Amino acid sequence: IDVAHYFSLWDGARQQIAERLGHPVKLEIEPGRYLVAESGVLLTEVRASKRMGANTFVMVDAGFSDLMRPSMYGSFHGMALIHADGSPVTGDAQPTVVGGPLCESGDVFTQGEGGVVQQRPLPAAKVDDLLVLHDTGAYGASMSSNYNTRPLIAEVLVEAGRPQLIRRRQTVAELLALEAV
Repeated sequence: IDVAHYFSLWDGARQQIAERLGHPVKLEIEPGRYLVAESGVLLTEVRASKRMGANTFVMVDAGFSDLMRPSMYGSFHGMALIHADGSPVTGDAQPTVVGGPLCESGDVFTQGEGGVVQQRPLPAAKVDDLLVLHDTGAYGASMSSNYNTRPLIAEVLVEAGRPQLIRRRQTVAELLALEAV
């Protein structure tokens, strides 16, 4: 994105508005997604894969409680399959629907606006493969929840090729700590 171009458009409008109002006008933005979206991925493990008619379905162990944006907004997150050893899964891409384990029809990572289920071209997935959902650095963790009594997932920072745990996975004891009965 050409930030300088957008700033010049905004700044021209700001100057006109300031002249009409007779006082300065400031720009306040919340650039979180622009700054950090590409800095995060969600790694999730394939739990099942099956064909039903012309459709291939892959179920993973993450759900919309871990990444709400596709269910809430129909947001697109690029996807890639890798083996547990980190090597890419190869083979012909097939139209695939990717869903999570939650007991809701909206627990689908391959949906568009309005909850319309879509297919994504992915190679054949096997149990224990890892699905990488890209561009989750903005709002992935902050929008996560304990829906269906699921613990919050861990967060790992990779800096200079070295992983470092920055938020450990929530324990079941912590999850239940607020329950009174």
